Amino acid sequence: MHNYKTFDDQINILQERGLIINDIDQAKEILEIHNYYNVINGYKDLFCYTDENKNEKFIKGTTFNEIYSLYEFDRELRAIIFKYTLQIENTLRTLVSHVFSKYHGVENYLRYSNFDFIDYKSASKKKINERAKHINELISNMQMDLARYTIKKDYINHYVVKEGYVPLWVLVNAISFSRLSTFYNLMKQKERIEVSQHWGIQETDLISYIEVLAFFRNICAHDDRLYNTKCKKQISDTNYHSLLTIQKNTKNQYIKGKNDIFSIIIVSKILLPSKEFNTMFNKISGRLSSLSKKLNVITLEKVYEQMGLSENWYLIKKI
Repeated sequence: MHNYKTFDDQINILQERGLIINDIDQAKEILEIHNYYNVINGYKDLFCYTDENKNEKFIKGTTFNEIYSLYEFDRELRAIIFKYTLQIENTLRTLVSHVFSKYHGVENYLRYSNFDFIDYKSASKKKINERAKHINELISNMQMDLARYTIKKDYINHYVVKEGYVPLWVLVNAISFSRLSTFYNLMKQKERIEVSQHWGIQETDLISYIEVLAFFRNICAHDDRLYNTKCKKQISDTNYHSLLTIQKNTKNQYIKGKNDIFSIIIVSKILLPSKEFNTMFNKISGRLSSLSKKLNVITLEKVYEQMGLSENWYLIKKI
């Protein structure tokens, strides 16, 4: 059980563990605004070790400002990733609604037969039932979305009252990115292919990109720690993994750029217009450069490692 600690108590605990605090008033103000858990517990790991008595200590020379600099970097990184993930998301929303409506009309997104149900003989009964379950869950969730958004969103209510239905191109802007990801995954294959051809990629690759993007987008939206976060799912291997000669493990799997921040940079290189990607890249590179000037106890390479960045990650801008 953790007892209540005043801000002075928190400062004393940090100092007892070896953290250097040059400006106590400033440190207290930061803890008051941003929370001890968010700043210290969220970003201390690279600066800590366990002593012979199994007590957590800060590496000699670690300052409060250095930890806070990593916290600030991550906050800026979240803003960058969130902004450009939204751009990809908006393009996907447009393409999904356009292609689906092209084949099924603008109001027929609650019909089971309009999705990729499995009816071929080669499929196992288990696979058929699993696919059917996912489609029915999607339709049920879309119905709940409609009911909820009819109350909460005036533009949805307008179509319900005036037209008696909500066109997909309207509803698609209200549903979550995770729901959009599921919707795309369950579209008929020829339609998924038509969407993915916008980027000149395979539909199976796009599915993997969307799943990882949705995960990191939600991390950003909820203001959670981002820089060292890993997604359980992974993006497909890309030409960039090969061109950057990213290291592989004993199972011949790439160890970076699959489910980390670097994977989002790679996906953004593929899905964003080149001008937008270059701007995103420059912002991330600039924040890393600024951070490097504020680090003393740890190196920027340690941050690279946590983000999944290869040593030559910056070459992705030119290839």
